Amino acid sequence: MKQFFYGGLSALAGALVIAMLAGLAIVKAGLVPINADQAPSNLERRLLPTVVRASVARGSSGQGAGLIAPSDDDLAAGMEIYKQMCAQCHGQLSGRPSVLGASFYPPAPQLPGHGTGYNEAEVFWIVKHGVRNTSMPAWRNLLSDENIQQVTAFITRIDSLQPNRVTSEK
Repeated sequence: MKQFFYGGLSALAGALVIAMLAGLAIVKAGLVPINADQAPSNLERRLLPTVVRASVARGSSGQGAGLIAPSDDDLAAGMEIYKQMCAQCHGQLSGRPSVLGASFYPPAPQLPGHGTGYNEAEVFWIVKHGVRNTSMPAWRNLLSDENIQQVTAFITRIDSLQPNRVTSEK
């Protein structure tokens, strides 16, 4: 019985090593498509969002304590930052989607009318640090933490603000 168990365990370990080596050979041979104009595989489509969400949650843990309730002035400043620096990729406040953002892989989320599934600490972390291989840059060298907080407050409330507090662009 012991030999059967150890034999099965050895076979499983061997199969796992062979699968890993085959995967590495496929990657090294350049057989994994990376072009953004081709639909991603099911594995990639399922795996990437899970990896991004877990990494953002881990990176943002503990940052929620520094976030404060925004004033109307903070939300107005956040709206201006959004219009100047975010709308080209994430959609205009008028609801017009971004053609540029749709061309990225993965496509940039269109925030007006859709909001975000991330909490405020997570959005702050994403804006500050960016997300590698998604065209989302790290804004920490261009925006102060206060500005990042303002745009974060605006983004996380983008769909719940009164219509008269969000003016659409021309």
